[in-house]
Amino acid sequence: MQTSHAADYANKLLSGLGCAERVDRLSDHPALAWKRSGLLDTTKLMLSSPLASHADGALMALKALSSQAELPKSGALLMGERVRLRGLVRQGRESAGGLGRILDTKDGRIAVNLVREDDWDLSPAWLEDNAEDWADITRIVKTRESDDLITRASELGLAVAKVELPARPSDWLTINRFESGPTSQSPLIVDLSSLWAGPLASNLLNLIGARVIKIESPKRPDGARSGHEGFYSLLNAGKDCVALDFKNAGDLGQLKGLLSEANIVIEASRPRALQQLGIVAEEFVAAKPGMIWARITAYGRSENRIGFGDDIGVSAGLTSLMADAYDEPCFVGDAIADPVSGLHLALAIQALRLQGGGAVLDISMRDVLRYAMGDLPADPAKTAREWQTIANQDNQPLYSLRSPVGAVKASGADNGKWL
Repeated sequence: MQTSHAADYANKLLSGLGCAERVDRLSDHPALAWKRSGLLDTTKLMLSSPLASHADGALMALKALSSQAELPKSGALLMGERVRLRGLVRQGRESAGGLGRILDTKDGRIAVNLVREDDWDLSPAWLEDNAEDWADITRIVKTRESDDLITRASELGLAVAKVELPARPSDWLTINRFESGPTSQSPLIVDLSSLWAGPLASNLLNLIGARVIKIESPKRPDGARSGHEGFYSLLNAGKDCVALDFKNAGDLGQLKGLLSEANIVIEASRPRALQQLGIVAEEFVAAKPGMIWARITAYGRSENRIGFGDDIGVSAGLTSLMADAYDEPCFVGDAIADPVSGLHLALAIQALRLQGGGAVLDISMRDVLRYAMGDLPADPAKTAREWQTIANQDNQPLYSLRSPVGAVKASGADNGKWL
């Protein structure tokens, strides 16, 4: 069963980005895209949002702006890659990766995502109580109000989000225009991001001709390096790798030199992190006509909050949507805000590049995901049942997984080439 969900969304994205290109083809029904991506095996429940088809649409739009054939066959596949490689399965109120929980509070529910080792060290300060394990945290947050918990978590740099269903934003990105410049067929990307969203964006752009330098700290390399090797290879094979210590004056000077050479910069820092190093996006873009500087945040630059894919997915409304359909709150997918954001970011950068660049581009992962969820059904339970039936009747295999393009390099392997 095929529909125009993906093409309609692709054309909406292209139109919003000022592109004349259009897509005119059918693709898998949202229920089939969700199932064949591998996400149904993880969640075990059908999502009553066309999110999977809209991921397909974002990739269709990117393909419409590229003559290269190396891009993946499916956008929905990109949402399910890590799920399938890691063999993750549904765990309800526990995130697929096991590091997050959906917990009841005094006045609602929150998602708590303790991803980093030192997050647990901050938990007593966050809760103003001893909290040594999930049982302690579960007990304590039941006595606290959601907004208070989120405010304190934000101050401490913990990823905590409210279970809610916000209205769909009117747009998913903000563009501050500067002077355009010549379009390079092989632009240089300096990628300061880590984990999934930013690296996926630079990976997709690399597949259509961009050169990518991945920047890491020698003392704190990309945390994804210690994760699933195959998945890390999918995102980072074919990129040059440079290691620089931002606290070292000499290294910082070399970083600024690389940023000045770049046609495109991708970063996912907290709003003030780079400014404290004397790196101001607007100054670099103003000094180099055609440069594109893309910034990813969890909740927008006005909110100094951190977030990861799972808890951002909760804040965007996926958990509430599932609760409306099944009377059961649960995480949806695996860090699902990351691949959706990475897809959209790659599209935005490519569109701006073809228009001559000259822009500072901002995306909030929550806004991107909520926008990609689309307009929601009046009766989520009814839609979920109907789409579940479509998926149950499907006898086609899952989408074929991608293979890495090229080899993964060690952190700092290309210092001699670029410094």
